[in-house]
Amino acid sequence: KLKAFCCGWEQSTRWRDPHRRDMVHARGAAIALLVVIAPTCAQPNCLDGDAAGCLADEESSLLALHRQQREAGSLGMQGVECPGSPGTFCDGNQCCPGTEASGYHTFPCPTADASFDGCETSPSRPSGRVECPGTLGTFCDGNQCCPGTSSSNNKTFPCPTAEASFVGCEGGHEELVSALLGAMSREEKYRFIRGTGWKNGTYETLPGYYIGEAGLHERFGIPSLNMEDNGQGFRTVAESIIGNVTSWPVTLAVASSWSESDTQRFGVALGQEFRIKGANGLLGPGVNVARVARCGRNAEYISGEEPYLGARLVVPYVIGVQSQKVLAVVKHYINNNQEDHRDTVDAIVDNRTEWEVYYPPFQAAVSAGVGVVMCSYNLVNGVHACGNPDTLLTDLKDKMGFEGWVQSDWWAVHSFVAEQGVDQEMPGDSTPSNDAWFLDANLDTLSDGKVDDMVGRMLRMMLRHGLFEPSNKTCQPLECNSSLYDADATSPEHDALNQELATKAIMLLKNEGRVLPLQPNVTLAVLGSACDAPQDVEAQLAQWDLGSYYNIGGSGRVIAHEPISIYAGLKTKCMQMGCTVVSGLTDNATEAVKVAAEADVAIICGATTSTEGHDRANLSVDQEDFMVSAASGLKAAGKPIVSLTITPGSIVLPWVDDVQAVLSVFLAGKYTGTAFADTLFGDSNPSAKSPLTFPVQESDMVAPCPEDSCPYTEGLFVGWRALEGKPVTFPFGHGLSYTSFNYSMLGVAVGLEASSVTGCTGAAVCISARISNTGSVKGSEVAQLYMGFPENTGEPTKVLRGFVRVEDLEVGASADVAFPLYENDLRIYSEADAAWTLPNGHFNLYAAASSRDVRFDSAFAACNGQLTLGLDQPCMG
Repeated sequence: KLKAFCCGWEQSTRWRDPHRRDMVHARGAAIALLVVIAPTCAQPNCLDGDAAGCLADEESSLLALHRQQREAGSLGMQGVECPGSPGTFCDGNQCCPGTEASGYHTFPCPTADASFDGCETSPSRPSGRVECPGTLGTFCDGNQCCPGTSSSNNKTFPCPTAEASFVGCEGGHEELVSALLGAMSREEKYRFIRGTGWKNGTYETLPGYYIGEAGLHERFGIPSLNMEDNGQGFRTVAESIIGNVTSWPVTLAVASSWSESDTQRFGVALGQEFRIKGANGLLGPGVNVARVARCGRNAEYISGEEPYLGARLVVPYVIGVQSQKVLAVVKHYINNNQEDHRDTVDAIVDNRTEWEVYYPPFQAAVSAGVGVVMCSYNLVNGVHACGNPDTLLTDLKDKMGFEGWVQSDWWAVHSFVAEQGVDQEMPGDSTPSNDAWFLDANLDTLSDGKVDDMVGRMLRMMLRHGLFEPSNKTCQPLECNSSLYDADATSPEHDALNQELATKAIMLLKNEGRVLPLQPNVTLAVLGSACDAPQDVEAQLAQWDLGSYYNIGGSGRVIAHEPISIYAGLKTKCMQMGCTVVSGLTDNATEAVKVAAEADVAIICGATTSTEGHDRANLSVDQEDFMVSAASGLKAAGKPIVSLTITPGSIVLPWVDDVQAVLSVFLAGKYTGTAFADTLFGDSNPSAKSPLTFPVQESDMVAPCPEDSCPYTEGLFVGWRALEGKPVTFPFGHGLSYTSFNYSMLGVAVGLEASSVTGCTGAAVCISARISNTGSVKGSEVAQLYMGFPENTGEPTKVLRGFVRVEDLEVGASADVAFPLYENDLRIYSEADAAWTLPNGHFNLYAAASSRDVRFDSAFAACNGQLTLGLDQPCMG
């Protein structure tokens, strides 16, 4: 249509419509200009409507010219103005910036020679070459240098499409970014600052667009930002995507292994799948600390109840994802700790609590080089998080040193907040209940320096992590349908990793009388509806916030393709091993007891799920009445009972005293049943440790704030820290094995001596221990280190300060491990000084198998910044 519009008397009634006189006039003007500018195109075949007779570069010039043509000479400037780019001038054989009318391709200056073909729209321009920013008509490709410009301080700099590691020019990425910013128009920069791709006035994306789009149709080889949910897999927004992406365990389940190496493998696999699907931005990970046990999104968050755990695991996650030229987006900053009325709840938090509890996972992500931080829906101390200068400018960008950009959560902006720290509004389009704020009229009020700071943050991260490097996996809407909906991103390797992660996530919480592992010839009674939970794909696709017992609901949902239920997993296992399965797959406890009469062991199943947008109504599984009644009845019948639960977070287990064994997993995706079966029969020796507390009663846990005002009165005492000294069903860090482990202390060192110990380089304190497998089977153990601050510091009794996962320790074998404590681990945040301080006094150390299973302890002292092992010396001064 564009070519016909340029060239021809197309016989379409559209052009004769009296209500479209503007189009008719523009067409006439375009043809007139065609004859003036390029007589070679004014041929019968072109004027008769044969679009093939016109060159693309002339077409682009004309479409832009019909909007605006103004001689620069009238302003006392040399050359003519580039049509569609007010204030940009050209002369002769130069290229003008692309505009909407030209399809965002550069095109020849109107006064260029008719034969000039040096712009992006030229069919003779060498494929793959892009224009050097700031040098019109000069093109480059790959690891080449562009000429220096005034913006780059006249230093040559890498071609925009050079490899991220290329260092062969006088300048580097910083000079390239400066040149890009100097050459880009405000219009081009605005396309980065606000998102696009949603049907205006709706909650639906346009066909072929990702959940988040920005930077479309840029010059200089700049790819569009194609951002997609979520932090635990590629979001299945359409049925065609289900099955061609991996349905992983939720992030909380992956965190249960406490494995940095597995977390990085997970991140790499996620990045690979997003890349294959055409996305170069992954909207995750979620790292919020679980303040509210019923929070609907706890399953998405890698931190569990402990900031130190999140800080350790987010680093390999981010490194893994971004190694695949996909930017990670850490979220939700900050205090998005509940889903109920999340748009209006006001988290009232003191600075010490922020820095010691809620900031550490985000700060660790920043240190790992994360590209993007997503601000959250809620308010923080009276100001919306997306627009809070204290948290965004002072804390994140200044004190943490964040170099990337702040992206709003979708419709989380409530005013024009560019000056308050938000660099990019998402999704950029309005709905009847959500205004868009990053409009031209508002953006035009910003200084060039501010706009360049916002866009520069994006360009730097894109360059640093290789997003500019040409790839056939990079697409630009509307050309992404094939990648988004049809590309098969999973693989046999990912399938195997998926099963491995699900299996490693199984937590053995109780094993009284060593009822597990099961014997090969056992007869099992599999009881309860949750043992054979269905996966209603149609219902989930019809309701965005509907989850299942395999996946969470909301934007974090990856609908599992043909998931394996517990019953199916056990049936398959028994076909291999010769055991027998009888079943009662209803929630009738009386019938369950009857079915179990012929079995050796009874397995009872309970489950629940959760979703974005709503907190859980309670901490119960959906089948709690059945679990309680069935456990009681089976116990009376003298049957060994194994409880299996699938949950999105912490639960209460009122039946726990009536069962011999408890296995639990956080929503585990496709291989849920296989993971349970392999663990029940000992093919996998469990090693997961719970990142959450399982309380005795729900009232022991912090509930969602029912009102908008939400004071965090517990301060530092979040999750397990608040429950020290109180009874719990299963404590934080707890998880059993089919073998046993002995811990012995090898030594404690401080200062220079500590830093010289293997594994403790740079540490202020080093604790060395030996972990020995004293049981009868090979196993893995997560050894943990807790620390107690000096008295009168206001700190919890213990805080997590280290962990080491010892993999596959053979029977009788030992492994020596080191727990480094760095100076930052010993500091507390002073509200009065707005700074970190090292308190004087005795620090207690606890090497442990869980927060309540201490195997040995030690201590050291601090006095005026000096560390010592002498505890009997008073600290003066």
